[in-house]
Amino acid sequence: MNKMLIKPFNVVDQSELPEMSVDQVPTDGDPLEIKGELYYVCENIYNQQFDHPLIGVIPLVVRNPSKVSNIKEYIRCLSIAHRKILFKNANGICDIENCDEMIIS
Repeated sequence: MNKMLIKPFNVVDQSELPEMSVDQVPTDGDPLEIKGELYYVCENIYNQQFDHPLIGVIPLVVRNPSKVSNIKEYIRCLSIAHRKILFKNANGICDIENCDEMIIS
């Protein structure tokens, strides 16, 4: 399978993140691990200045949330990612309170 480069950037603080090699362009809500931290894809931006797509991501953990300029956009993006999360235990899918694992699909 051909790998492609993507250029993620943090939409919360507008910081650039390291380029990544992926099998396919991730879609909204997909998880990405970047430098040991979990991010969720929020938007794909195809910019003519770059040879590869820019991918807007939001961090799972936001430090200093009062400094987030558009917290509503962050929450919207996080809700998209939340739809891709399953909670499971030995009996199958369950509520968060009585589950053994969380799976991000």
